[in-house]
Amino acid sequence: MSDTNKYMTHRRPPARAIAAPPLSALGVNSPARVEALRRLVAAGQYQVSPRWLATRIFRAAGVPLPK
Repeated sequence: MSDTNKYMTHRRPPARAIAAPPLSALGVNSPARVEALRRLVAAGQYQVSPRWLATRIFRAAGVPLPK
């Protein structure tokens, strides 16, 4: 392993990761998070599966999933 560097260099996270607070810090159902996700979906940067969404709604409501 003589050809490897012993010291690892630190890589900075991208600027956008520093500028925006993480979505988990906003709370699961907070209006700010809902609005942020709505804007991402409208811009086409976030894809939501209709099946996944329906499953989440059924589980949150406590309704058994249809077969």
